[in-house]
Amino acid sequence: MSHLHIPDGVLPWMLWAPAWLLALLVLGASAFASRRATPQQVAYRGTLGALVLAAMTLTVPLGPFEYHLSLLGVLGALLGAAGAFEALFIVSAILAFAGHGGLTVIGLNALVLGAGAAVARPIARALTPRLGPARALAIAAAASQAVAGAIWVAVMLATLRHEPGPLGSRAALPWVGGVALVVWLAGIAVESLVALGIGRFLARVKPELLPGAPPARGAFAGSVA
Repeated sequence: MSHLHIPDGVLPWMLWAPAWLLALLVLGASAFASRRATPQQVAYRGTLGALVLAAMTLTVPLGPFEYHLSLLGVLGALLGAAGAFEALFIVSAILAFAGHGGLTVIGLNALVLGAGAAVARPIARALTPRLGPARALAIAAAASQAVAGAIWVAVMLATLRHEPGPLGSRAALPWVGGVALVVWLAGIAVESLVALGIGRFLARVKPELLPGAPPARGAFAGSVA
């Protein structure tokens, strides 16, 4: 639920226009931070970005609701904040052209997803020595989803307050917020379990890709951060 499926014309320009500007500024800063990335690292980021794009186009049934995987924690932990934001900006743009949200919310989506991904690497790196890479990645994924989900809820509530009609009434806000909380918590659990499986797999086949793991001789470093 960290991706905003809001069509054009719903959000006021005072919300989406500054978000677009801020997203472009963050994108420029991310590109500057990644200026020394090797072609192999760029290809690695593209591969992970494609994996996230594929995950976001699939739905996981959660009872009467459908949840879109984001893999924010995995992406942020493996790439770092700068590389993850570059990938997520492109993913948000492709999803907008595919009908998953309007063009006006590309900036908002990149910021929401990027904020969640940014917390993953420091958390995973700090927890890996004590908990191991798989559990550390799972907790990082939970934190990423919590951050992105909190911002998502804030934007959605602001949208409902702005949009006239029954859903925009104050009486409906507690009900909408309660439903969002249930889906949010379920999403955190799903993302954590998926990240745990990915972490266990990488720990066996390519442990040097995980943050906090000792680098192997001649190992490929996926992040320049």
